[in-house]
Formats: sequence, structure tokens, C-alpha cells
Amino acid sequence: MDFLTTALAAAIGIVVGFTAVIVAVAAAASNKMVSPPRAKGSWTPKDLGHDYEDVEVVTPDGVRLRGWFIDKGSDKTVLAIHGYTSSRWDETYMKPVIDILARNGYNVAAFDLRAHGESGGDRTTLGKREAADMKAVIEWLKREKPDKVKKVGAIGYSMGGAVTIMLASEPGLLDAAVADSPYIDIMRSGKRWVRRVKGVLGALLRLAYPLIVRFTSSKAGIRPEELNMMRYADRVKAPMLLIAGEKDDLVTVNEIREFYEAARRKNPNIELWVTGSAHVRTVEDRPREYEERIISFLRKHMG
Repeated sequence: MDFLTTALAAAIGIVVGFTAVIVAVAAAASNKMVSPPRAKGSWTPKDLGHDYEDVEVVTPDGVRLRGWFIDKGSDKTVLAIHGYTSSRWDETYMKPVIDILARNGYNVAAFDLRAHGESGGDRTTLGKREAADMKAVIEWLKREKPDKVKKVGAIGYSMGGAVTIMLASEPGLLDAAVADSPYIDIMRSGKRWVRRVKGVLGALLRLAYPLIVRFTSSKAGIRPEELNMMRYADRVKAPMLLIAGEKDDLVTVNEIREFYEAARRKNPNIELWVTGSAHVRTVEDRPREYEERIISFLRKHMG
């Protein structure tokens, strides 16, 4: 009897201890998700040959967003929107796309999203408030630089791509939109993000994933279903180019194709470009074709 009692106590202790480990892992992962490390760099558009000004926009809830505005003497401005954990200094896609847009005569607005780069805010909402923030940037541009925004476009990457989809669903806000590797279902992409982590920690993260979602949702003040882009598919008003990569380990081509097909039923000006690249890597893999595709699309719909 004493042996059984001891064995039961030991088993309960193991279960309790393991549960505590899972909860601790979920809490730590959630904290990191809502407050990612801030990516900052030293280059500026001047290094690419483009004059610019440092600008700030305050969001409706008081977060100060910092960014660059490149004036190319045009009445057309394109927002370049970075992804989760990144910033306007991103070397992979932000640097080349800023140069592409500016070299082709478009004014460019590139801001750090909240809780990223040099912008204020201590927590990201993984796209929900960020869409409202970029809407505030557009409203600021229309108020402060009305002659520069007769036409407005946006190109977003990953989370920034999802933000672009949300902006494109608002009537009259954008004249053209490009979403490169946008998450479609944040829950599915989140699971794939966790799968990137190998070893014991990866196994613990996968076990803790339901708790990570719960904790993150609470801290960020969001509901995961709000960040399913299929909710917006039949509401996309602006012409949109979707870019999907066959080697993307976060968002599948099938998910983006499903969104494309649903959106196209209501909006014939939706295009899909499938490449062989990894997540947000098409601009790096196929720079010349990328520039031709992006600029051709923007000129078609913005002039």
C-alpha cells in the first residue's frame, strides 16, 4: 500500500511538474510573440540615392509611428509595409522594394509597425490594430501632403500582406494593393512557425500551442478568427496582386489560392502570381521579374 501511495504521489508530481513546464513555455512564448525583438538598421533611402524625410504619425490610440517619406514629385504614393518581427530596415524585401518604387517614380511611405523598429507601442496585435494604424498613415498623408496622394497603393509582406488585404477591403482607401506571402489563417501559419523550432523546445512549443494562442490573444486583445483573411475575401475592393511561393513554410500556395478564388468572384481585378520561392523571397530570387510585375500592376491601376 505504501508503495502504491508513493508511486501515485510520484506520478501526480510528474504530471503537475510537466504541466507547469508547459504553462511556463506558453507564457514565455506568448510574451515574445506580442513583444518581438526590435529590428533596426543603419541604412536610409539616401543610401539608395533617394532623398527622404523622417516622419511621425500618431495613431487613434496614441501610438507614435516612425517612418520615412520619399517624395519623387509624383501625385501617387505607395505604402511599403513590413512583416512580423521586421521593420522598414529589412534588407530582404523592404530595401529592394523601396528602391523599386522610388526608381519608378512613386512616392514611398515606409513606417515601422507598432512595437517594431522605432515606433511606439509595447505590443503587436499581429495585424488587427496595424491595419487601423496604416489607415491613419493614409489619412495623415491626405491631410499633410494632399498633392502627393491623388492615388494610393500598398505593398505588404507576410503580416504586412495581411494588413494590405484588410486595407484593400475598405472602399475607396486604396487604388492598388500587392500582398506578398500574406498569412491567410494566422492559426495555421502560427503552427508552422512553431514547427521551425527543432529539438526539445520545439516539441514543448507544439504541445503548448493551444495555450500560446490563448495567452497571446488575451495579451494582444485580439480573437484569432479576426485574423483569418477569408473573412475579407469577398470584401476586397481594390485591384490586388497576390504573390505566393511554393517553398513557403508559413503560408501554403493552396491557402493563398483559396483566398484568390473567393476574392475574384466579387472582384475581377485580383491577380495571382505563384513562384518557386520561400516566404517573402521572390524579390530576392527574381529581382528583375519582380520589378516588372509590380510596376506593371501598379501602372495599370494607378498610372
